[in-house]
Amino acid sequence: MKRISLLLVNTITLIFALIMNSLQGSQLFSGTTVGEVSAKYETLFTPAGYAFAIWGIIYLMLIAFVAYQWFAWFNRKEDREFKQAGWWFALGNMANGFWIVAWLNEQMGLSVLLILVLLLSLIMLTIRLRLEIWVASVRKIAFVWWPICIYLGWIIVATVANISVFLVSTGWQGGFISAEVWAIIMIVAATLIYLFLIKTRNMREAAVVGIWALIAIAMKQWQINQEIVIAALAASAILFIAISIHGFKNRKTSPFEKLKRGEI
Repeated sequence: MKRISLLLVNTITLIFALIMNSLQGSQLFSGTTVGEVSAKYETLFTPAGYAFAIWGIIYLMLIAFVAYQWFAWFNRKEDREFKQAGWWFALGNMANGFWIVAWLNEQMGLSVLLILVLLLSLIMLTIRLRLEIWVASVRKIAFVWWPICIYLGWIIVATVANISVFLVSTGWQGGFISAEVWAIIMIVAATLIYLFLIKTRNMREAAVVGIWALIAIAMKQWQINQEIVIAALAASAILFIAISIHGFKNRKTSPFEKLKRGEI
């Protein structure tokens, strides 16, 4: 595959995802937004509405991710990693765009399949781009590692939330386990995933996004369900401690320390 072909596909599919996101709330989808559909199928794992603002940051970072690829191409810099990433970024963009269509049309089963494809795409990008397991330049950390890492951090919790919404939409009542217990199980599961990423991939940024989501879940339930509030805040505290300890132990490879040393 020619590098320019991959660059074009990555760019076009990202534009597609951005366009589909911008169309939510338009007459094409009866004026409905992602947040409004989420509110219609509320679960105890649903975060407060402000949490979805992170999509703006994610999309800006994805634009920077693609811009970095074009910068390298125009400057004739060889970057094998992007070729190794293959079509996974483009596949993730397509899944993202079509997920918005499925979600706004309340096709919850299809939305679960699409977000799982998006999650798989980000996992494959993490593996193929060898994120956070070697000493990279500040540029590569900022424009390659962080966009995918933060994106993955959000999609992890979004996948869990999406599955819970799908179950609610089918009328599932949780069987012999209460909704509160299921929500706490999901909080614990998400927390363990973030701890795994910190331990095995040094992906503290993904865990920071996890804290953002968990605090938003606590805020949503603040005056409704104290068990969920306590569980979400406790999980956030555990992640914060884990991030702090890991960051301190690996402070010499921090991009901020590299900038102090004049390394770019």
